Amino acid sequence: MDKTLDDSLVGQVLDGRYRVDSLIARGGMATVYRATDRRLDRVVALKVMHPELARHDEFVSRFIREAKTAAKLTHPNIVAVFDQYADGGHVYLAMEYVNGQTLRELLSDRGRFTPREALEILAPVLSALGAAHRGGMVHRDVKPENVLIAGEGSYAHAVKVADFGLARSAAAGATVSLAGMIVGTASYLAPEQVKSGVCDARSDVYSAGVVLYEMLTGAKPFVADSPIQVAYRHVHDRVPEPSAEVPGLDPALDALVVRATAKNADERPADANLLHAEVMRTFGNLPDSALDFGALPTTDDPDNTATAEFGSLASRRTTAHTRLMPTPEATHAVPPPPPLPTNPTRVETVMRSVKAPAKQVLKPRTSPNQPRELVPADQPWRPRRGHYAMAVVLVVAIVLGIAAWWVSSGQFRSMPSVIRRSQEAALAELNHDGLHPDVVTAYDDSVPAGVVIGTSPNPSSKVKKGGSVTITVSRGPKPIPVPDQAGQSADSATIALRAAGFQVAIAPDQVFSDTVGSGSVVSTTPKDAQPGSLVTLTLSKGAQTFPVPNVTGLPEDEAVAKLAAQGFTNVKVNKWFFGNTIRSQQPEAGTYARHKDPLALYESPLS
Repeated sequence: MDKTLDDSLVGQVLDGRYRVDSLIARGGMATVYRATDRRLDRVVALKVMHPELARHDEFVSRFIREAKTAAKLTHPNIVAVFDQYADGGHVYLAMEYVNGQTLRELLSDRGRFTPREALEILAPVLSALGAAHRGGMVHRDVKPENVLIAGEGSYAHAVKVADFGLARSAAAGATVSLAGMIVGTASYLAPEQVKSGVCDARSDVYSAGVVLYEMLTGAKPFVADSPIQVAYRHVHDRVPEPSAEVPGLDPALDALVVRATAKNADERPADANLLHAEVMRTFGNLPDSALDFGALPTTDDPDNTATAEFGSLASRRTTAHTRLMPTPEATHAVPPPPPLPTNPTRVETVMRSVKAPAKQVLKPRTSPNQPRELVPADQPWRPRRGHYAMAVVLVVAIVLGIAAWWVSSGQFRSMPSVIRRSQEAALAELNHDGLHPDVVTAYDDSVPAGVVIGTSPNPSSKVKKGGSVTITVSRGPKPIPVPDQAGQSADSATIALRAAGFQVAIAPDQVFSDTVGSGSVVSTTPKDAQPGSLVTLTLSKGAQTFPVPNVTGLPEDEAVAKLAAQGFTNVKVNKWFFGNTIRSQQPEAGTYARHKDPLALYESPLS
């Protein structure tokens, strides 16, 4: 965008305090300016609503809500809002000025990020969203345009989340409809935002997962001719794994994106805090080769700008993967032979002097008078007994070595690492390797259900080929008691359960209750649930009543039997002397009463 565009506000002073210096950006609802707070002598960002929108109360209310919402959220990764005011028809917010770029601008410049860079950007974004979620707020418009990165040329400087203009209280229903239109950015909308207009913290998680996909691949997961078509694809298509676009990315990164962007909100992390924990765990477990996959030669960090939390993880990871090799034991030196003489003639003489004499035998005579003479023997070499002994020792050593290798290594293999894999994927890999896995489960507060959290033996340990191994699979967080809300109003019960860390739904069908008034909670299910899981409230329709039949004119026994057949058993008959016919009844016929309510019958004398 051309920031030199002429604008009538540049040079003006709003509220006698904020001098508008220059244009920063234009958006759908407002224009953002760089300004100077003359009272506090600091640079601020002024977000001024477009004049045509400032005439509509609904848009102004939303604008003011942004100021109040952001002002409640104090977090180093959230753009602070200092002030809100309306001056001469100008409705504006005074906000923290972030000197840097948006994530969208960085993506345009860089194309895509390495996994290390993407996770280092995503983590503070999730920290900011997590603070909002803990405060009961949902951002509802998470996208690269709303992520600001301070500093120039380094993604690792301060990351800030901006634009809480769409934020709503989760307890207030958090609908995304404004004036009958879907509010948000189609490329990042969660399916439930499109289908029902209702969202919660898991909708922000979905949007953050789409942002991660875009950082890893440089592209949005869905592209179409219109925003409506893009939103339709978010409802009906699954966000693909980033490795399908960028082959070679680690499967753990695929798992992060797939889990965060699950179409069913119940299959996602319950809020940004849980996704942040998964991101940090993934970063800590990935080797440097996976984190720096696709890095350019200039992606080193000579200025030491890596964020503190990732720097700490990197240090621990290096320590964990570094192994000190033992120093070889010193061998016993063999003294060298004495030097040979350097005179060639002397050398030849010495060699001749130490040369063993050739074996000689008597030459056979060809006649009786022929003299006997010695001649060199010409016979094959025969091994001595010492040579036989040495050969036997060598064979025995080889056999013992092979046996020792087979006992210590030959019948064993390294235990594959299947931690962080799904149970199905882990079982498939272990079976493929000829191992026989057993499955045990355990609760884990940070690892989602169905994911392997440990193995026995540990990864890389020795395991007998064809032997049995054990994998421990997470059951998710341990269930905790759900506070009983029986008798409470639906609103009070919802607030209490969300404060306890649960998601809340109202059962579509109400039930009759003789003890709980209409609209109040009859039951809460389940009784125990995992933090972040869904709890259902069943509301009362009040007591069930039935029409009272007419029994006047009937004999007493027939009247009582007729009432009993209709479920009314609490009947009292008021007798007259010598009477047996029902003269009147209370309640009257045709009115409604509960089966357990008392009915009074009055007899008349014989006629």
